[in-house]
Amino acid sequence: MADSYQIDFGIWGSIFPVPCAVADRHLKLCSEKQLKVLLLALREGSSPVDLETITRRLGLGPGEAADCLEYWREAGLFAPAPSPSQAPAAEASPAPKPAEAAPATPPAVPPSPVPLREEQVVEGQKITTLHSRVKLTPSQQNQLIRQDPEIPQLLELLQEVLSRPLTPYETEGFLYLYSGLRLSASYLLLAAQYSRDTGKDSIRQMEKLVTGWVEKGVDTYDRAEAEIRRLARRRKNEGVIRELFGIGDRKLSAKEKDYIEHWFTDLGYGPELIKLAYDRTVDNTGKVAFPYLNKILNRWKEKGVTTPQEALAEMESGPAKAPAGGGGRKAAEPAETSFDLGEIRRLMEENSGG
Repeated sequence: MADSYQIDFGIWGSIFPVPCAVADRHLKLCSEKQLKVLLLALREGSSPVDLETITRRLGLGPGEAADCLEYWREAGLFAPAPSPSQAPAAEASPAPKPAEAAPATPPAVPPSPVPLREEQVVEGQKITTLHSRVKLTPSQQNQLIRQDPEIPQLLELLQEVLSRPLTPYETEGFLYLYSGLRLSASYLLLAAQYSRDTGKDSIRQMEKLVTGWVEKGVDTYDRAEAEIRRLARRRKNEGVIRELFGIGDRKLSAKEKDYIEHWFTDLGYGPELIKLAYDRTVDNTGKVAFPYLNKILNRWKEKGVTTPQEALAEMESGPAKAPAGGGGRKAAEPAETSFDLGEIRRLMEENSGG
């Protein structure tokens, strides 16, 4: 039988109220720190909030407690305390008559974040420019959440995708991407899912990923989906080359990754042709030389080589003659090879079932 619980009235001698709106609307949005600051502030009742005491009790950094209270002020739970200039004057200075009092200044409304993404069409080509990153204040974040009813649901779904609660820092980052760069909720959820799947799900890594996509024109859900498919093919092709070349776990350079992308995507070659070019490269240079191998594949493309048989025929035709009067191997001297073309043919026939 499950344990039963009842209220222990021993600690109920001193209580304070918490607005229902906190439980109804803010538990999914506020952070743990913001909730703790709220509880300590509400405990003070009608007394002014003692920020210094709250900061010390919770071990917060300078300004953190103030930022948390700003969140609740924007939610309508607090009002700014009167400044010293607004305090009652000393007895020696009589208070001004109501008619002489200056009109109260209305509280400043936090400005809406300026869009950070600008698009121009120059000679028929769309150019996307991203302006400098501006950190959203708590007031701006609250204003965005109030104005757009889709944001609370987006933040909740992002927590489900990432399998963790969002920190205030992450919430600010996603609001920047959503509002500042004008990206759809489905786009951000897809980017978050991809980031989690690739093990790069910190908000800084996701911001770098998304801003890079936007600068390249990948700014819609469909384009992001196509980009993810392209990156998946690229990783798969890089894995094939690692195995063919025996590279192992060595990190590929950016230039090497570009070569691999060129071979598979631009030239349209598969592993068999690339392996033949690799064998010839190692035979002639004694190492894995990506630029040398790239020249072989480019030459085959120019000659219309599309099959391993055509590549073998091209290799059997022999190397070009050395320039007259130059050093190196004489023109009449045959090139030495370390691979058996007949053996390669036999292996290819076995693989093809012939």
